[in-house]
Amino acid sequence: MTDRRGIRQKSVLHPMGRDATTTYDGSDQSTRGSAMSQAKAALLEAYRREHADLGAGLEALTQMLDRLHDGQPAPGAVRDAERFFQQVMIPHAEWEELTFYPAAGELLRQHGDVNAAMVLDHREIAARVADLLALLARIEAGDREPALIDRARLLGYQIRALVEVHCRKEEEIYCALVRRHLSDGDVVRALAIGDQLGHD
Repeated sequence: MTDRRGIRQKSVLHPMGRDATTTYDGSDQSTRGSAMSQAKAALLEAYRREHADLGAGLEALTQMLDRLHDGQPAPGAVRDAERFFQQVMIPHAEWEELTFYPAAGELLRQHGDVNAAMVLDHREIAARVADLLALLARIEAGDREPALIDRARLLGYQIRALVEVHCRKEEEIYCALVRRHLSDGDVVRALAIGDQLGHD
């Protein structure tokens, strides 16, 4: 997938950017709407394929780490991991920050919920916490199967990583906005709600 960036520029970047305006400007509204629908479909399909590539790469990565954990050989492991990060994951993140997020951010401001991503973090964390507590209950009851303990340990690390990233987003984005822009009245209301929920 070494030509990933070139593919993006033709099939993903342009439907939302330069080609979308230069191709459709001047056409009648019905033609423009139809063409834009095709462009949206192409963009979303490309985005789905990108996420499928990421999922496949991460699955291969974790399988390789499992083999190493079990003492099995994993030839080319470092090379494969480096290739995945450098050619798949990092370019995907760069593309999102340069093109997709700016466009989607404006849509969120107009039509969506700007807090939806943070709420989704909470749901994912809560789901993993529930799974971990169920596993810990089995372990406490005497089930010491190594695979069960490994699964609980993995969930613990996942929860830690999710919470650390979530807190960093809150501190660097939300808290920074509060410091600069939130009125004292809004602060008092937020603290009052926190008191009602039992937060310090």
